Amino acid sequence: MNDVQVEAHPPRSGEPLFRYIAEQYQALQQEQILYQWRINHRQHTAWWSALGAGIGGILFGLYLAFRSDGVPIFNLASNTMYGLGLVWIFYDRYLINANKIYHYHITAKGIYYTLQDDIPEIAFTIMRGVGWVGCIACVLAAGLLGPAAFIGAGASALLAWKIKDMRPELKERVCLFSSKKGSLTLFEKGNGIKLDGDEHITQFCVLYCLEGDYKKVLGLIYPYLNSYAVDEVDNWRAFRS
Repeated sequence: MNDVQVEAHPPRSGEPLFRYIAEQYQALQQEQILYQWRINHRQHTAWWSALGAGIGGILFGLYLAFRSDGVPIFNLASNTMYGLGLVWIFYDRYLINANKIYHYHITAKGIYYTLQDDIPEIAFTIMRGVGWVGCIACVLAAGLLGPAAFIGAGASALLAWKIKDMRPELKERVCLFSSKKGSLTLFEKGNGIKLDGDEHITQFCVLYCLEGDYKKVLGLIYPYLNSYAVDEVDNWRAFRS
């Protein structure tokens, strides 16, 4: 990069790394912004992951129903697992794999951006209530049906505990342009651009462009990436690898 001054070996972990990123973030904020945009991005595997987690709970509910002769398919333990399975679908999709809100800023020395989960406060309120109700139901099921039901009780208690203190967190990230050799992965069909420099921690960035802005963003950063190898891909798997 022409006149970009970057620390040769930035810290790789712990408090020194967080402090270094904060310092670089503040330094880039002083640079002239060439272009900025905000995007709400959904991971393409979000629903598949959520369905996998939920179906696992539902299948365990069926196992509880069929493990003994004469047990109805709808019983307290099985119904609890069916309910937990449904809860996990939406918990996984809208909390664990929530949409990400990115706010990118391109400068001549690098890119700085913020990242935050797109989770409304009402989602936390609802899920906390559902989690505790499921926990109470599983405790009752354990008292009626024995130790096997504790799997459901434990899952529900874990769910409630994980949700209890969850809040959207605004994270600050930087990607410094470098004169050293790096790689540029382009996924035009998905409006995605990935930079991966020699210092992976502060020279790595995935840009999700707004519809119609892909070529504009690429044209803005390309002059600063004269030593980067370019790889064009045509699917999300190759883009994320």
